Amino acid sequence: LARFPKGGPDRVLPSSWLESAAEALTDDEPADETEVRLSDLRIEGVEQDYYVPLGAWVRLGVDVAADGGDELAISRIIGDLATIVHTSSGATNTNVTDVAGKILAEIRRAEKIAAALGTNLETHPLRVKIDAIGIGWGVAGVLEAWGDEGMHSSVIVRVVVSEGTYRDDEDATFRPANKRAEMWLALRTLIQPRKDAKPIRLRVDKKTLAQLSAPTTGTNAQGRTTIESKASLKRKGLPSPDR
Repeated sequence: LARFPKGGPDRVLPSSWLESAAEALTDDEPADETEVRLSDLRIEGVEQDYYVPLGAWVRLGVDVAADGGDELAISRIIGDLATIVHTSSGATNTNVTDVAGKILAEIRRAEKIAAALGTNLETHPLRVKIDAIGIGWGVAGVLEAWGDEGMHSSVIVRVVVSEGTYRDDEDATFRPANKRAEMWLALRTLIQPRKDAKPIRLRVDKKTLAQLSAPTTGTNAQGRTTIESKASLKRKGLPSPDR
């Protein structure tokens, strides 16, 4: 419509888009008989009343607290439903095994959800993407070892945000400078209101929405899109966008 999105100039995720993803779609009733309410699955720790489709793809994302600071945040997506399922901070997040144990608990819960929904794990394996910088590298290694020992059956994916994307789209409006930019821009695509696709449902708190709406975009010397750094956000008095 040739209108500027609300939320300030150059925001990666315009606040109006975030608000739409957080509030516009209702969860009060199923769209059809192929949807089920999460609380009806009778899985311990899964008490949300949101409806999700049978066979939905389940996956997790983990931001590991840096040097014990900031927050350990674990997110879960079921189909188009995105939530934050765990946050914690403090000294326990400096211990690799303790952090891996918290993630393992959410992996096992996610595997139970996938089983209850009848998800085909051959075509839609449960993937756990982990920030592999700092202690996150060790955490990923512990979880991989536990998978080899049969403690879980999920795929552990190490994510180093400073790496290149190893692919390019010459026709894209935004061409990410690295994986961090690629992830932010991917979420931008998922929440963008449009007629041809259902936007993702963000069922998160106000703190998470504030973190999502904080960073701005920039352009580097190669003409690629960058995302405002954590250091720049902190200079503005804004927290690290862990969630």
